[in-house]
Amino acid sequence: MDFEFLLLNTINYVKSSPTDLVALAWFLFCWVGYSFIVDNWVNSSRGLSARMYLYRIQWMTNVLSRENRVVDVNIVSSLHQSISFFASTSILIIAGILAIVGSSDAALDVIRELPFASQPTLSIWYTKLALMVILFVYAYFKYTWALRQLNYATILIGAMPHAKENMDDYIPASRRAAMVLTMAAKHMNRGLRTYYFAMGGIAWLINPWFFIIATSCVVWIIYSREFRSDIVTVLNMPSEEKILLSEDTLQGDIKAEKAEVSDPAETGDEEEKEKEEGERER
Repeated sequence: MDFEFLLLNTINYVKSSPTDLVALAWFLFCWVGYSFIVDNWVNSSRGLSARMYLYRIQWMTNVLSRENRVVDVNIVSSLHQSISFFASTSILIIAGILAIVGSSDAALDVIRELPFASQPTLSIWYTKLALMVILFVYAYFKYTWALRQLNYATILIGAMPHAKENMDDYIPASRRAAMVLTMAAKHMNRGLRTYYFAMGGIAWLINPWFFIIATSCVVWIIYSREFRSDIVTVLNMPSEEKILLSEDTLQGDIKAEKAEVSDPAETGDEEEKEKEEGERER
């Protein structure tokens, strides 16, 4: 009897608002699919996460040659504080959403007065709030797991030996610390993505079509920032790149770098010319 009652309620729910069901399915597809594809299938060496992994390896390799590692521990501590802020914020947001559940009638009256707002039933309204709670609970667990991994990374930095003679013998220790830092960054990124998608989920409170549009915009924004932003272009610049002195110089170098990436043949010719000129000067 209970199963039949649940089945009938589900059928009535789908019939009452099929657009909300489509919007929810599109959101889950984008949220889960984007993270799965980017974290498992997209292995672009020019992406933001891949480039930062290389810099973490370089950072941990340099730690081997330093006797005083207070600066490195302070860097990890600053990362720890920023992630702690997001974890605490997640708890506060969850408490705020649960408070809205207690005053759903007043909240629905406000929503219904907004232009282009849909007229959700009480069950659909609770579904929307439940989705928001699930998102921030997921983000909270991601942030707290990232915090624990940062603690482990701090211990690895403290346990890292001093490379006095042959540094190559101690490279595995530095790589291990870099990998733990990267895993912490991976979970932090997933928490931040959840925050982005939760911002798009706010549009579902007004209209399911707004929810679909907002979710699509969030996917494009995240992709642009991780693979097509100016920071990615700067990180992909050669290590011997000249120091950027002004905003105009920064934008000019970014455009030049993008032009070189689009035409690698010319880049190779220019590098060969520079090497020939250097040999002639010698």
